[in-house]
Amino acid sequence: MAKISKKKQEEIRQKIILTAVDMFSEKGFDATTMKQIAREVGIGDATIYKYFPNKDKLIYAYYALVADNTVQQFINEKELDDYSLQEKLQLLIDIYLNNFLPNREFVTDSIKMIMQSPSILFKDVTPVREEFVDVIHNLLTEAEQSGEISSSPFTGATAKLTNEYMLAVLLYWVNDDSDEFSNTTQMVDMSLALGIEILKSGIVSKATDLAGFFIKAHLFKFMGSGFLNKLLINKAFSL
Repeated sequence: MAKISKKKQEEIRQKIILTAVDMFSEKGFDATTMKQIAREVGIGDATIYKYFPNKDKLIYAYYALVADNTVQQFINEKELDDYSLQEKLQLLIDIYLNNFLPNREFVTDSIKMIMQSPSILFKDVTPVREEFVDVIHNLLTEAEQSGEISSSPFTGATAKLTNEYMLAVLLYWVNDDSDEFSNTTQMVDMSLALGIEILKSGIVSKATDLAGFFIKAHLFKFMGSGFLNKLLINKAFSL
């Protein structure tokens, strides 16, 4: 039997994921078996386990696939350099949600499952939530270098926070029953605008500088008064 190429393996893997999602949506997660998925894909009953050990892993794989496709679509977007930071983040979110749209019912149900059984699924879904950190970090760095936003020592933390914000947007979107998800659109517009204004103001760096000033000032004051020495001596005698 000829060896299957990596490209063909990836094609089969993606077909398994998308077929599983369709069947989960139609029959329900519990009512769908790995054997049924394998036969619908057209592979052997045992072959599917070479790709995924169980149905839970298929849920994780779906979110990973959507995240990967989102990143690739975003990177391949034309004239991206002409967009502002807010427009780039808006585009990233739009692509993300649009990729979920064909399977919105499954997304809603699977998120409920994840929340109800975190010990089973949350540890697998967590890495997917970090998929956008590098992309966002690059966007923030570029915006800092161009002077669009103020430079900050916490760019990495801001990227992770923005990545968590995207998850919050997804959770809001799956519960949005407004016409054409207008509430989600409005929420994203307002929250992104506020976030960008905060980044432009440099308030994070200013708050950090202020905190650093007080820490240093009081630290030197305590050192000059012998407070730290007394504290260390008292601690030593208490051991």
